[in-house]
Amino acid sequence: MKLLKHISLALLVLIIGAWLVTWLALRFEQHQYLQLNDAQLTDADRYIQGKLTPEPANWQWRTFEPEPGVELRTGMVDASDARGTIVIVPGFTATIEMVWREIDTFHKAGYRVASLEYRGQGESYRPIRNPEKGYVESYATLAKEVAEFAESVRLADKPLFFFSISKGAHITMRMAGEQNVNPDAYALIVPLIKLNTGDFAYDQMRKVVSVFHHLGLGTLYGPGQSMWPSGELQFGKAIDCNANPATAQTREAIFALRETSRTNGVTMSWLHRTAESTDLITSPFHMAKITQPVKMFTAGIDTLVDSDAAQAFCDNLEHCERTHYPQSRHCITREDFALYDGLLADTLKFFEAQR
Repeated sequence: MKLLKHISLALLVLIIGAWLVTWLALRFEQHQYLQLNDAQLTDADRYIQGKLTPEPANWQWRTFEPEPGVELRTGMVDASDARGTIVIVPGFTATIEMVWREIDTFHKAGYRVASLEYRGQGESYRPIRNPEKGYVESYATLAKEVAEFAESVRLADKPLFFFSISKGAHITMRMAGEQNVNPDAYALIVPLIKLNTGDFAYDQMRKVVSVFHHLGLGTLYGPGQSMWPSGELQFGKAIDCNANPATAQTREAIFALRETSRTNGVTMSWLHRTAESTDLITSPFHMAKITQPVKMFTAGIDTLVDSDAAQAFCDNLEHCERTHYPQSRHCITREDFALYDGLLADTLKFFEAQR
């Protein structure tokens, strides 16, 4: 009995010691960007050529500061006698450069177009010591700041639309039920309503990440996550998110050439707060507040977000219609430009119908 007590005490001391060491390591975490060699930089530069739509003429880069010390990289391009304002909310890890195609298309259709890199990615404010880690302080804060940005760029007495991708769509739907923005319609592209956890049970994932989050270890990488790049840096190969080798590493090429834009693996707190926010936005009370028309586009081979959950969310909104692309993957914005240009055209028709 005495021996058992000693063993139990020793185990407890070891567990507390391990927790303390990990907590201190995260508290004082040091970060250094991976330095690429000349050959890798040359490969990245060669790969990116012709992949990005050029920056629109008259595009204006701006800084939006929702609170002191929090600077968000944003921008806008105006149109003569604009038909309204379209705010583009990019997906997780995306920079504004990755949505030039959308910005250019909507601007040529006669709209003022604005976009932002929200907290935690792009060239915007990073909340933790390791800037490459995907981390969410609060989805309520993200939603509030998107709302404030939209109000700062919208044209008075003209329609306001949101075009929101993946995590950006989650933030937008959080905003839709919490903030008094009152836009005319939303377009949601492969929306992150609920994470797709693959073979790992969603409820089990929630329990695991919740423990780490509440133990103060939320800035640890989540299961299977890592700093950039994930695995060997190779250009011109298909990936789970994008089956087109010609465009699958567009993000990687941008990150290779501009290290301060890098965001990659998500943390325990990112997973915990995303799951919490999923519960909120899919609650009947929240969904009942979203009364504006919604157009949703989902992908059939999506290993990152749960397309069935997105469909259920759409079904429970007052006005929502969905277009499903059964052969597309999550990175639909870069996988097949002919298909995506059709999606953008459908979005414009949808927006025009709400004017």
